[in-house]
Amino acid sequence: MGELIVASTGKRAIRFGICQRCLSTNVRTFTCHHGSCAYCRNCLYLGRVCRCDYLEERDIATPAETTELTMPFELAPAQTRVASQLLTWWDERKTGLVHAVCGAGKTEMTFPVIERVVNEGKRVLIVSPRRDVAIEWVERLEHAFTVPVTRRYGGGEKASIGMITVATAPLLMNLRHVFDYVLVDESDAFPFAFDVALWNTIRRAGRGVFLFITATPTMWQKTFPTIHLSRRYHGFDLPVPTLVKQSDERILDFCQRHISKPRLLFVPTKPDLERYEAQLRETGVTCRTVSADTEERLETLDWLQETKGVVLATSIWERGMTVRDVQVAVIESEHRLFTTRGLIQMAGRAGRKPDAPTGEVCFFYEERTFRQDQAIRAIKEANRR
Repeated sequence: MGELIVASTGKRAIRFGICQRCLSTNVRTFTCHHGSCAYCRNCLYLGRVCRCDYLEERDIATPAETTELTMPFELAPAQTRVASQLLTWWDERKTGLVHAVCGAGKTEMTFPVIERVVNEGKRVLIVSPRRDVAIEWVERLEHAFTVPVTRRYGGGEKASIGMITVATAPLLMNLRHVFDYVLVDESDAFPFAFDVALWNTIRRAGRGVFLFITATPTMWQKTFPTIHLSRRYHGFDLPVPTLVKQSDERILDFCQRHISKPRLLFVPTKPDLERYEAQLRETGVTCRTVSADTEERLETLDWLQETKGVVLATSIWERGMTVRDVQVAVIESEHRLFTTRGLIQMAGRAGRKPDAPTGEVCFFYEERTFRQDQAIRAIKEANRR
């Protein structure tokens, strides 16, 4: 077990058209010092490997440590039920799925099983879909556990592996059979949903025991043993979206109606950010924009909370962000980029705090779609459970 590194001996880095570091078949031809040779483009950011290179394993694990858990708050009865099930699955070495609604407090429910795994001398990996979500995991883990948390994402440490590691999937590509317990947060999110190579990477980094956590699981994830949590930890219902025929006047009315609260407006694409930002600024509304290219997303999150302003965002913010008392609108909710799972996650940004458990969620539309109705029906069904 360990990290695959380029060495003078070992096994060939590319065999039968497959990169042995990341298991990708995305190889090309270029001229290296050995002549015409294939190299892997999928993991190029880890350093170039070509057919004339060799890979060997290097153990980068630190010595085993025990930890003590300090829970940040007492778990609600429903959360305790889920935490107990996770401990049972670990004792039985079973892979499972936690199907919990948005804002259910999924992070803290995993702390008891993380403590048990670590105190048995085993290593835990938390895989996050994005760097900003990974940072939030690290902050909560460091407050709860006494062992240091290894950061394996952009800007983190990559030279060693501790008892608890938080990572984004691409930076696991050169690890093999290191982690005894692998927790995949938001396991249906981009890029997990579309990249088979990433799932091969995650599978190879672990040792067979996985936990998937999401509010919107895919069909294949539902084949695993599943525990449901249909209520948020504060006990209030999920806000149910309303459907509103879209117009510039109604979008402006939404912003003005909640002028004393943070407002989050989702749009389908980056060009839409510029278009709707210009429209809002013409009416005197101060706003900021967030997309995958926005580096200061955490700063924008703080600005939204502090100023009670307006943020236009692509679906990059459909998960992993919490703002107290935020009011949510989805513009052009019929757009093909807005899936049923995505609409559910966007609606789940509202009402997440116990001192602000409600909020308006508005699906603006130019035409009605099955996805909109399916998302609303799924939220209502969760409230009835």
